[in-house]
Amino acid sequence: MKTLYELFVISHYVAFFLTVLLVATAGRTLGQQATTPQDTDVLRINTDLVQSALTVLDKKGNFVDGLQREQFELVVDGKPRPISFFERIAAGSNREGELAALNNASDSTAKPPSAIPKILGRTIVFFIDDLHLEPDSLNRTRQMLHHFLDHEMSSKDNVAVVSASGQIGFLEQFTNNKTVLEAALARLNPRQYDAEGYSAGNSTKMTEFLALSIDTTRSNNRALNFYVEECMKGASTFRQARFALAAIRASCETQVRNSARAVLMQSAQITQNTYNSLESLMRSSARAPGRKLAFFVSDGFLLEAGPHAAAVRDKLDHVIDAAQRAGVVVYTVHAKGLVNSSFIDVANKRPVDGNARLDLASIGELEATQDALNALALDTGGRALRNTNFFERWVTNVLDETSNYYLLAWRPDKDEEKSQKLRNVKISVIGRPGLTVRAPRGYVAGPQPTPAAAPSSQKPTGSQAVKTPDTQIRDALTDYYPSAALPTLLAVTYLSTPANGPVVTSSMQIANSSVTYADDGKHQATIRLAGVVLNDKGKVASSFRNQLNVSPPQAGKLEGAIFYNHHTPLAPGIYQVRVAVRDEKSGRVGSAMQWIVIPDLSKKQLTLSSLLLGGQVLDQKSTSADAQVQLSVDHRFSRSSPLGYWVFVYNAKRDAGGSAQLIVQTQVLRDGRPVMISPQRNLDGGGPDPERIPFGDELALKTLTPGKYDLSVTITDSVAGTNVTQIAEFVVR
Repeated sequence: MKTLYELFVISHYVAFFLTVLLVATAGRTLGQQATTPQDTDVLRINTDLVQSALTVLDKKGNFVDGLQREQFELVVDGKPRPISFFERIAAGSNREGELAALNNASDSTAKPPSAIPKILGRTIVFFIDDLHLEPDSLNRTRQMLHHFLDHEMSSKDNVAVVSASGQIGFLEQFTNNKTVLEAALARLNPRQYDAEGYSAGNSTKMTEFLALSIDTTRSNNRALNFYVEECMKGASTFRQARFALAAIRASCETQVRNSARAVLMQSAQITQNTYNSLESLMRSSARAPGRKLAFFVSDGFLLEAGPHAAAVRDKLDHVIDAAQRAGVVVYTVHAKGLVNSSFIDVANKRPVDGNARLDLASIGELEATQDALNALALDTGGRALRNTNFFERWVTNVLDETSNYYLLAWRPDKDEEKSQKLRNVKISVIGRPGLTVRAPRGYVAGPQPTPAAAPSSQKPTGSQAVKTPDTQIRDALTDYYPSAALPTLLAVTYLSTPANGPVVTSSMQIANSSVTYADDGKHQATIRLAGVVLNDKGKVASSFRNQLNVSPPQAGKLEGAIFYNHHTPLAPGIYQVRVAVRDEKSGRVGSAMQWIVIPDLSKKQLTLSSLLLGGQVLDQKSTSADAQVQLSVDHRFSRSSPLGYWVFVYNAKRDAGGSAQLIVQTQVLRDGRPVMISPQRNLDGGGPDPERIPFGDELALKTLTPGKYDLSVTITDSVAGTNVTQIAEFVVR
């Protein structure tokens, strides 16, 4: 006869819960229908409106609350404009999500499907300009990011670490999984470029600023004369007639100027690459809800690169416009830290000049390399940090000051829609000059570039391309943002099983009210689903597909949900699970994705399985091993019912008597602060499988207010003197 534990690991969430979690979950209805937002005066942003998020601060840097629409003055290109929409927003709030959903909505008049409620958080991007970042600066950047992950980030936040060079690869995605973000951070290595000119005597080292000085003669020819003399030293090794010196000097001057232009063109191309990566990030993040914060970390580069690289300045305008349209506020960090104009050549990019001519020619170089960072921050409504070696506290202050903001919108003139031009925007509070308004300072009006045409084999024959069901599912699986046309949720957990090792279970939940059944209420709905498991390099580790024939619910009972579970044995590592579903009758497609980190148990370190929340017996009439238990996918629980959970402990050490000595501590956290702490308990280290020690408990939720929480379970191994914590998110409704 099989033990209860064996039954559990064989079916992954079945009969084992009957004796442990049945009481905790009795009476809970699966897939309760979400309440829809109230019909309020909401904003519809489309081609006829321009929106701007702004923060108003007093002299002490505190957010000024309670301002009304009539207190603001909006001026575009020097002309006052009426404000069409105004509202005060809290970052990460549900209201912010509502406005974002309307912003992304199409003009279709069809009734949208019922959405599964989602608790929003802050959306934060750390854009690391590794193309302009020295090793010392990168180390300070790592310290800042580690501090953010350890002390500032909450489970509600959506964070991405992105590099200009793309060296982070597949991990450059939004997530609230700290392990994934730490892995992304670990991939950052110095990639600083070295723009070189042509041979100019004994030395070819030349900074961008010196090259610009030579190309535009901004430094009274000090730099030019230095490099020309260096060039002539190489030629003077041969005895030359005096009449030939003039020709040699002219040749060297031409060579130096060409060298300067080569340096500028190379560096401008690198800067273009940085701008291209940043603009691509801005435009793709437009689909993320609400206002986004981007921290742009760089050692700086030239705002103007001279007449031979004039497109660099224009490219910055397009980056600023992309940020405005995506609702991104950029805060720039000059990563060189505390330096001055006389000591900025840390990378040894220029030769030593005994006559200090290059030092004189380099006056203003530090400020010049900060100009682009200043413009990027100020024109998007952010701030620029410079001349400090410690960024952590500043990032904290930025997160605090941007937690609340005002959102306003206006209707542009028809003339603005005819040509592309950067429009200057100024927003102020009437009669209160002491207040600081941080808002985007411009946007590019006029027709926007259209996406590249599809290959001829994929071009539509009519007004719109017709995609096959397989193509729709494939597109949803390859998209970095989930599709909500068919509301779908995903929960991914792992267990270590005796037969297969680590097994990942992908649990899908589809809103029943969004599935199309026949009008007669007798015919089944057909749902096509597929999933893919990608490793940290973006390679396919596993995949699955299936088709579900779903019987119609009883009349008036559309509040339930459709569940599907898939089990995948996987090796230790970081994975992303993506799933897509399609309602065959309506053609609606939904998708979801989630990261999962599988530990390496062969290291013999104390480890926990995923936290398994809210087991519900699907067939409550059966108490046999054939009964099916479905874990909660949406992790939403009523205050009136307890929260049951389960976890397994791996690699517990044994004392001299062969017993494990484990202590359990459970906490409920909200925004990183404990709001409920259970007494410590000793965990019995025995059981049918001493390598996999189970622990289950239930928590009463009646004292918690509605909102998002973290369940934190810490296991302390008294024999080994180590502890490990597993965290799972849940929502109290």
